[in-house]
Amino acid sequence: MKQGKDLANQLQKSLQTAVGTTASSSKTTTEPAPAQQQSTGSSQQGRSGADHVDAINAMFTLLEDAYPLKFKRAFQTHEDVIRAKRVWKNSLQEFSPRRILLAARKALDTSKFFPDLSDIRELCKLRYDEVGLKEPLQAYYEACYSPQQTREHNWSHIAVYLAARETGWMMLRSEEQRVAFPVFERNYEILCNRVLEGEDLEASIMKGIEDGRSQEATRQMEDAAQKTQRRVMASQGIDPDNGQSARDRLLKVFG
Repeated sequence: MKQGKDLANQLQKSLQTAVGTTASSSKTTTEPAPAQQQSTGSSQQGRSGADHVDAINAMFTLLEDAYPLKFKRAFQTHEDVIRAKRVWKNSLQEFSPRRILLAARKALDTSKFFPDLSDIRELCKLRYDEVGLKEPLQAYYEACYSPQQTREHNWSHIAVYLAARETGWMMLRSEEQRVAFPVFERNYEILCNRVLEGEDLEASIMKGIEDGRSQEATRQMEDAAQKTQRRVMASQGIDPDNGQSARDRLLKVFG
């Protein structure tokens, strides 16, 4: 199994340092690497696709080295391996190459049987406890009830503080859980994935215009503010639906 481990180590170092060294399986290959693109964006996308190909190749080599007989029963011909690699790559595309390699290593340590695609997918998913993080709801409560709102506070993990800061302390303290928690959860999950990937936690979090939960939270906050304003106006004898009456009243006060 040394060949597979060496290949995985080489590829993982390449991904971590962004050198982009290609580490393909010496036994079998999958579809060709994308052709070089002219634009920078296209080139980066091509490199990312090639990294996923390399990760799948390295994972299959690990599995073949660890389970030679079971691997042969699962993929009896060269064509079977090629097809399987294509399917696995498409299914695991949402995960980073680094995450795929970590899942493959985890499978070798924990699986008694030959791991299939669903096993690898499960191992690719974020598991909070494995990286010293609380579950989202626990982290939310920690943020809500923390006596301090500073970085220097003894947080269970800095990701809790950063997610709370991104969500907004006012929202956490004043809004109901059904409104505030979805916003906090989104920010926290982004940060937790950064922890897992070894990325910069301080990078800004895109607000995600398409995030319906964030939009709903904003809408509810605006509705609450508008209702409060209407109650104040009504208590002062001002019709909130009649702008002219409000103007006349102001003229009387300052006239």
